[in-house]
Amino acid sequence: MTLSQHDSSSQLPIRLMRDAEVPEASASGTFRYSRGSAALIAGLMLGGGAGLIAVGRVQGNPFAYYIAALVFVFLWIYQAMVLARFRPTNWLVRVTDRGLYIMFRSYLNHHFPDGDPTVVYIPFREMRQTRVVRELQEVLDTDGSGTTTRRRTIVEIELKDDAPAIEQALSAERRAEVPKVGQGFGIGAGKYRHYPVRMATPRIVALEWGVRPRAAEFLSVMAGHTPVQAAEITRDYTALGAVQQHEQESRLLELTENGHMLDAVRLARSLYGFDLTQATRFIEGLSGRAKA
Repeated sequence: MTLSQHDSSSQLPIRLMRDAEVPEASASGTFRYSRGSAALIAGLMLGGGAGLIAVGRVQGNPFAYYIAALVFVFLWIYQAMVLARFRPTNWLVRVTDRGLYIMFRSYLNHHFPDGDPTVVYIPFREMRQTRVVRELQEVLDTDGSGTTTRRRTIVEIELKDDAPAIEQALSAERRAEVPKVGQGFGIGAGKYRHYPVRMATPRIVALEWGVRPRAAEFLSVMAGHTPVQAAEITRDYTALGAVQQHEQESRLLELTENGHMLDAVRLARSLYGFDLTQATRFIEGLSGRAKA
């Protein structure tokens, strides 16, 4: 589909499509996960492992060889993410003159079927406003001795009307099964629990902004098309006991969907006084309702 073909149908409402149907956008209008930073980290790991081997040979230190082996194991796992960032599917948002395209399938799951709808197109005329939210999440440490605070940047796109089709597509993506492939290498053999897009409310599309350029530049681009809330919002969820239960459950479900089920279970135990079995069943129930 060419850009001119897209423009001729740009008055269509919000719709789902395959990645192959999305027109190219200008470099300034494409927001993707950084290739350079991923390659740099891989290079540092490679250099560090090689340095440890050199130290082991010079000093006759077997412990250096052991640490080097661990570094190379992590590098072998990490290389899958590096390679995924150099694929054409490595993007989150593309901005055009009439609207924007949002890729809701993680770039890490590029090996899933090409025929699935993985992109939602939202015309600017369907948007009420766009804003940036800084979120703080506090979770218990694995050993229960303390807590860790996670910081995330979220871009929220508020729509003028409810968008059940987007929520249904996101639910289908969460339910998607791992494709049957031959003996794989790296991420091609499994599914990453990375869901960069969610519906915060029936009218708010929330994007976890781990891409480049930064969220401020995205808002600058959007300001030419839709209202933008200039002041950033901070949402502190480090004290979940002070918010209503539906908000607590939303945070717990979000942790689960992003691969932090153990953190969600520990938080549920802290919030509701559950034992381990009760907390696990509670979190599994939340996840099951979301996928229904």
